[in-house]
Amino acid sequence: MYRFLLFLKRIVFVLLFVVIEGFALRYFINSSSYNRAKVVNVSNFLVGDIYTGIQSVKHYFSLARENQQLNEQVASLLGELEQRQTRTDTGALTASGEAGLGAEIPYIYTTARVSNNSITGSQNLITLNKGMRDGVRTEMAVVSDGAIVGYIVNCSERFSVAVSVLNTRFRTSGRIEGQDYFGSIYWDGLRADEVVLSEIPKYAPIAVGDTIVTTDYSSYFPPGLLIGKVVSFELINNTYYDARVKLSANMAALNHVLLVDYVDRDEKLDLEQETATQEHY
Repeated sequence: MYRFLLFLKRIVFVLLFVVIEGFALRYFINSSSYNRAKVVNVSNFLVGDIYTGIQSVKHYFSLARENQQLNEQVASLLGELEQRQTRTDTGALTASGEAGLGAEIPYIYTTARVSNNSITGSQNLITLNKGMRDGVRTEMAVVSDGAIVGYIVNCSERFSVAVSVLNTRFRTSGRIEGQDYFGSIYWDGLRADEVVLSEIPKYAPIAVGDTIVTTDYSSYFPPGLLIGKVVSFELINNTYYDARVKLSANMAALNHVLLVDYVDRDEKLDLEQETATQEHY
């Protein structure tokens, strides 16, 4: 109690000043209608600024949820687009307008969030927050903003792990956009934003700035997905080109991704393996 009284004694003049200022301000405001209007305008301006700031903070913290919702909408729209394109390609429509036999959807899309991601090693992996209970299975493609980032190699009930494109074991095929010339895509471990497109035929018209996309030959990725742009190339043994490709995906800032399931993958691979083991001659 004694300390509290000492504290009051130290701030008594400050309190007195605040009280007097309060009375003076009140007298000033009520002295004329002009002063009242002026103070109301200023207070409204300040309150408006404070409210705008609070709304901005709320919006910032809701961005992650909104981004997730947008990704889910994108996945749904991509699925619908696949269905429409398949119906158009097969022409298999029933009288009701529904897809008939032979009009199965080739790819199924779902969303996931990156839980862990490495880019500094030679065997980099990406951990996602969805697993088998969410329909995730091995060999599903992992895509970010229309560009490849990896493919699933292991799943648990609630999580999955993908081989990153920045992994020396990663392999897929790529081609020059607008052309049929293709080669093998791999990472040589030199840069975290570049991969190598190898064995492009020497007669292919390749140039710096060319866009490299996925091919129809991949068992993981749908054709036409972005891989990156050519930044340099060289002729090897006067036989083929090796090109360095700057990745379209920002591998150091992955957050929400799309998972793409090639529905007919198993049937295609089984048939190819069975055919390879048969004796045809």
